[in-house]
Amino acid sequence: MKNLNKTKKMILLNPGPVCTSEKVRNSLLKGDMCHRESEFSTLLTNTRKKILQAFTPDGSYTTAIITGSGTASLEAGICSSVSQGKKILIINNGVYGERMSRIASVYKIDKVELKYDWSELPDINQIEETISQDTEIEVVAMVHHETTTGLINPINEAGAVIKKHGRTFFLDSISGLGGEEIDLVNDNVDICICTANKCIQGLPGLSFVLLKNNEVKRMRNIPPRSLYFNVISQLDEQEEKGECPFTPSVHTFYAFEEALDELLKEGVQGRIDRYKKASSYLRQEFKRLNLKLLLQEKLLSNTITALYLPENMTYTRLHDNLKERGFIIYAGQGELNKTIFRIANMGELTMEDLESLIKNLQEVLVE
Repeated sequence: MKNLNKTKKMILLNPGPVCTSEKVRNSLLKGDMCHRESEFSTLLTNTRKKILQAFTPDGSYTTAIITGSGTASLEAGICSSVSQGKKILIINNGVYGERMSRIASVYKIDKVELKYDWSELPDINQIEETISQDTEIEVVAMVHHETTTGLINPINEAGAVIKKHGRTFFLDSISGLGGEEIDLVNDNVDICICTANKCIQGLPGLSFVLLKNNEVKRMRNIPPRSLYFNVISQLDEQEEKGECPFTPSVHTFYAFEEALDELLKEGVQGRIDRYKKASSYLRQEFKRLNLKLLLQEKLLSNTITALYLPENMTYTRLHDNLKERGFIIYAGQGELNKTIFRIANMGELTMEDLESLIKNLQEVLVE
């Protein structure tokens, strides 16, 4: 009789969810737990401490964990951080900049938007000019790693300008934190959004908001726009009671804590270096296979490479052929849907996995 439980291992080359370690997966088997018991409070408290230890060890930040994808924390951050009558400036050069804009519109938050081509860095001078001319702009929002194209935005330069004018720097680092160079303090990031299932190498279902302590004081004066997605109410429950205000994804917390333990053991810089080594190898091999990069290499992240589809090759054909061989690649988004494909190297991937990808990719291209 066929074993229905046995599934073929797939190498995920999409930008989250990512391949995870056996320890992370097995942590789900620790057993059931009531989220109102002291055992969960200990798990929640330890997980929050490990997030801060990894990314903000200086003690000037706090964090709230939210059950939901990265977009859940992104929505929570935006709807909780802009005061009534004030504006948010959104830097939009990709799908995820556009997502922030859509969230602001849903909550009827006044917004100013600077749009750029998806292959273009934002103009820092234009950002500064826009901020300086509009005193109603309270929050400036930017995407760290725009996974639409694999582009890294200039967060250090933006942070310096935003701080100079005394505004709040809101950063979507859902695909960046843990995989890209960032120093929240030196980059003047006030609010940072991330998720468990990308560069931290946890499982989908949990995300978090990192807040500078003085931002918490400011945000307390903002009337809630949402019950579930209010960052301050989530934070207060977690800090004061060691609980979540609503039922959390308990088993996913097991996996998240295990993933954070692995990150702390490897070291954040060690993980960044591993990803950098992997992407450098892949890009060298892509060139050898005559695949053309969408962006200049100097603009690229450590974890995603966007490539033009070869002539006479559709994405569906390329995807399906590689999937048969055990590899999952990712399509282009929006206007790039029919012209590019993307390969991510975040997650629990070995050099042997990547070498096998190149071997199989070459065979598919030859066929």
